[in-house]
Amino acid sequence: MSNKELDQMVDKSVGTEPDFQLPADFASKVVVRIVRHEQWKTDLMEYLYLTGILAFLLAIVSGTYYWVNKAFILRVFNTISENFIPVILIAFLVNFIIFADRVLLRLLFSRWKINE
Repeated sequence: MSNKELDQMVDKSVGTEPDFQLPADFASKVVVRIVRHEQWKTDLMEYLYLTGILAFLLAIVSGTYYWVNKAFILRVFNTISENFIPVILIAFLVNFIIFADRVLLRLLFSRWKINE
């Protein structure tokens, strides 16, 4: 493509009106979506950190109890293995409550606040 053809294309594109119009609140809508996306990432990372810290603390306490009283921990693991399904259901329920509290409710409340 020669420079003359390129100059003609640039002149034609700059000299004509575009076929579309952006709404007046386009920039504010883009900013709201970016803020909401960043808030989602921040809330999700906070939830993952909280879950990791809780799992780490549970491991520390279990390890300490195992070191102090091995029979107690073996009884606890035996009880957990005998009642596997209820323990898993309770763990999922607690995990969902923490997830809803730290991520979902914040997302919903921020959406309502922005739309008002």
